[in-house]
Amino acid sequence: MIIFSWEVILTSIAFVLYYLYYRKFKFFSIVEKLEQHNIRNKLPRGKCPPSYPNGWYRLCRSGELQSGEVKEIKLCGRHIAYYRGTDKTVYAVAAYCPHMGANLGIGGQVKFRSCIECPFHGWAFDGKSGLCVNSDKLDPKVVSTYCYPDIERVTKNQKGEYLQKISDGEVKIKTYLVKELKGIVYIWLHSKEQKPWYDLVNEQSEHLTLRAESVNYVNCHIQEIPENGADMKHFDYVHYSAMDIIPSWLVQLRWEMRTKNAKDHDFLEKMTHPAEKCRSYQKTLFDQYLVNKELIPYLNVLLLDGYVILFNKYKFHAVWATGFQMGPATVALYVKSAIFEVLFKQAIQPVEKFTQKVYHTVFTNSYLPYWLSAYLLHAELRQVIFDVKLWNAKIFSETLRYNMKSQADQALLNWRQWYSQFYEGSADFEKSLDVLEW
Repeated sequence: MIIFSWEVILTSIAFVLYYLYYRKFKFFSIVEKLEQHNIRNKLPRGKCPPSYPNGWYRLCRSGELQSGEVKEIKLCGRHIAYYRGTDKTVYAVAAYCPHMGANLGIGGQVKFRSCIECPFHGWAFDGKSGLCVNSDKLDPKVVSTYCYPDIERVTKNQKGEYLQKISDGEVKIKTYLVKELKGIVYIWLHSKEQKPWYDLVNEQSEHLTLRAESVNYVNCHIQEIPENGADMKHFDYVHYSAMDIIPSWLVQLRWEMRTKNAKDHDFLEKMTHPAEKCRSYQKTLFDQYLVNKELIPYLNVLLLDGYVILFNKYKFHAVWATGFQMGPATVALYVKSAIFEVLFKQAIQPVEKFTQKVYHTVFTNSYLPYWLSAYLLHAELRQVIFDVKLWNAKIFSETLRYNMKSQADQALLNWRQWYSQFYEGSADFEKSLDVLEW
């Protein structure tokens, strides 16, 4: 008969508790559930710019797509099938098969290393070229193409045919440019099918590990969300509270902010931090981002100093942050304190015209306890929720009234001027979307 000692029992309990803690917090995820009968996106919005600006967008997190796995997504008005081939590369193609219209992302399978096979009739499309192929040699399939002369009225042509032949030859499906950087997969989307104007920065952040992620559904125009990064004044009214359970007379947050487009002639003069410890850290970031000359016109930068105020009297510099907005939908925010460093990556996925999925992915120092990285996500998410309540209920301001004596309003005007460059051709693209919507 084996008698377990208290040491063995306590050790076993401690091991089990740590295992459960590790399972829960190693990668901590918070997902806001979308209401089934969500009517917030039916609210008046005012006159708005196009809903889907051009740029790089998050497709998925690398760990969400295993080798041989196929998924589908509606993103920026497009229906897209994406998959990781058995060659480990991620591919993205137009979702609907040109044979009989099946959705390749629902039931499709990886074929011939880099191809996706239609679940309906087995047609395979190469993720690199888009060609429909017959075998692993990627030899193209030759087909005949027919169409209705007038599908809405279903009329005959001059030969008395309801479907007429228009060509013989190879058949292609649309492919999208995809890049995988630091655990996140991005896709380039442009209304005029132009090549990328800029590349996202491959951050030198090997000392930081992926720890947590949140997903929020937000009902507003896409521009409202990244505009927050240029809105200096709203921090005084929206983000002053540390926690609901702590009264404001005891602890408050105060933020000091500057923002500029990286191509401005006085960028370094205005954006260099006055404190040496902040300035040296900031330089390592500028050396990564500003070296990319093609990115600079599409890069907006913000500096943020966070202070804790006790008893409305004692002010302590707690954190300093540097944020880089690359294009219309991607932000990298580096937060530094005396004891830790955090990289928050914000990515916006436009699902529909006024429905956005907003991701915040957290990378922290590996030495931080798992519970602390989860808490940092909660703290960041709390501040986001303050904004979401406003975004969900506001209209887009078409006519803007700025106090040009205010530096805060000057920054907002400059930011909107900068962001408008991402809409080229987007209005015409949006008008054509109803062909797949009922």
